[in-house]
Amino acid sequence: MWHRWFKKFLRIFITFLIYLGFFGSLTYLLGLTNNQHSTVWAAVITIFFISLFHDQITYDLVRSFIDRNFYREIFDITNDLKKFNQELNATLDSQLLVAKIVQFLQNTFGRFSWAFYLRREDYYDLISCNRVNTTLPVNLELHDPQEQRKLLELDVQFYPVAQLIERGQLGKKLSQLLGDLPHWYFIVPLNSFKDQEGFLLFGKEVGTILHFRSFRDYFVHILSKMADVIENARLYSEVKRKSLQNHLLWQTSLQITSSLNLNEVLSSILDAVKKLVDYDAAGIFLIDRKHNLLRRMATRGYDKKLLDKIQVKLNLGISGEVIRSRKPIIINDVSKNPNYYAIRQETRSQLTIPLLSGGKPIGVMVLESDHLNHFTHTDLEMLLNFATQATIAINNAQLYEDSLQKKRLESDLIVASKVQQALLPTRPPKFPGLQIATLNIPSRFVGGDYFDVFRIKENQLGISIGDVSGKGAPGAILMAALYAGFKSLLKEIYPVVEVVARLNNFLTETTTQGYYATFFFGIYEHPDKILTYTNAGHNPPILYRQDGSIKKLTTGGIVLGFLSDQEYHQEQVQLQSGDYLIFYTDGVTEVKNSRGEEFGEKRLVNFMKKHYGKHPREIKNLLLEEIKKFSREKDFPDDITLIIVLVE
Repeated sequence: MWHRWFKKFLRIFITFLIYLGFFGSLTYLLGLTNNQHSTVWAAVITIFFISLFHDQITYDLVRSFIDRNFYREIFDITNDLKKFNQELNATLDSQLLVAKIVQFLQNTFGRFSWAFYLRREDYYDLISCNRVNTTLPVNLELHDPQEQRKLLELDVQFYPVAQLIERGQLGKKLSQLLGDLPHWYFIVPLNSFKDQEGFLLFGKEVGTILHFRSFRDYFVHILSKMADVIENARLYSEVKRKSLQNHLLWQTSLQITSSLNLNEVLSSILDAVKKLVDYDAAGIFLIDRKHNLLRRMATRGYDKKLLDKIQVKLNLGISGEVIRSRKPIIINDVSKNPNYYAIRQETRSQLTIPLLSGGKPIGVMVLESDHLNHFTHTDLEMLLNFATQATIAINNAQLYEDSLQKKRLESDLIVASKVQQALLPTRPPKFPGLQIATLNIPSRFVGGDYFDVFRIKENQLGISIGDVSGKGAPGAILMAALYAGFKSLLKEIYPVVEVVARLNNFLTETTTQGYYATFFFGIYEHPDKILTYTNAGHNPPILYRQDGSIKKLTTGGIVLGFLSDQEYHQEQVQLQSGDYLIFYTDGVTEVKNSRGEEFGEKRLVNFMKKHYGKHPREIKNLLLEEIKKFSREKDFPDDITLIIVLVE
């Protein structure tokens, strides 16, 4: 209070001396003219001068002189505040704004103790401080929303810390977080129009300049405006960051569609993330379930040689936790997390995002920082978008690799199909007294069905048909083994039953356990019209006689390749003119319609009854059409093989 009265008295006194000097000078000058009324004229002119220039002299000249010489610090700070006010009006960039605030505090309050804390989600980061005699915490954490709300309810003003402590728990909480600071006296909450932006701490010496009300009000006004500008800068930075994020996501999407090199695309994703979230190390790791490990695909900031040596177990570390929970995790201080698996000794905080495909984890994206509390929930949400892009890239690359493998496999299967078709007869041989038609349709490029019709002697015709377990390439390999074994046994003269028994032992020794083959082998003798056969678990061929009766050829034993040294039996059947023999695999009778019904042996017998008397070739074609009509499918689920023989 005394400062104000002293300043007012000093202003009046100096103004009085100026006017008195002006009046004395005029009186002296007019006296030189020998004018008897010089004193009166001097008084009149002085009064006129005062009436015209009193404000300029009193407030501009005298007050400026007093402020400059007696309150120079106040004067300088006020000017700095005015300049800073102009800079606030021209600054929207968040980082530049913070830099200008720090520069203003350093230049203007160089002799004061102060600290500047800025809010970062649930934390307050120490941006800068000056002349602090104790160690300030780098981060303050107010987890309780009530504490945040109480700080937000305060006006922008210089509050003595002791006063806040008296008002409730907020001041006590801040005092606990700030530690032992006896020289701190004032706290200024920086509350904007929308949120709590941070706060300033000033030493008690700032109280000497706060006695002047007009200066204090102006100072508070600038700080309040500063809080609003910080909020505007946050919003501007967020919009700018969002725009950059969308642009980078768009660029990444283009690269994903234009490149199928997985490592290149994932590396570009890490580079794009770097433009939005500063990190010291980052990596994308994929799950290797065969070895229960995480494999590095693209990394930044790690020692690659060390990564090659270290085997990151799937169930260890924060990455293992993220994979199990399928949820992202922010670790503000890795030293306090027992699950942290230290690959970098410098790492202080970490952000880990799961890579999910169809809800199932396929890997993780990891960002690491050398600073505590570095990553925010905003960073997390942004990174989720890039994790989605990474997953798309991985899926595309895998689909592309699968397509290449499929093309290679298809190419191999085409070759295998040609080899297999070369093993099977293209047309049945002409044999006296018989009309023969054959059909073989593999369900894939290569099939598991086997058949052959061949001359043994001038008057003997061999007929064989089989079906191996497994489809595609495994079935084709087993079928080739069956073919090779069967042909080698035909070089010697064995009874039908002996051929089948020896073939069983051959397959048992040469095939993997669990694989087997059904097989039928018969020898037709002309002109006796006798068929001697053995059936090793195959679909019983149907003998359809002229009188409409049927006989199933079932005599034999178990399937081939299951158990060695098995006993098989053979049977002789006397055929007659007009008899049909229908040899088939289960692809014929087990084909299903839309209701799940099988074509079955009964329909096959009825079909033969309906078309009895026709040439086997015509019956074959009609039966194929009947099966297609029944199933209404373009492709058959199983191989279809037919041998139809008419005895003349």
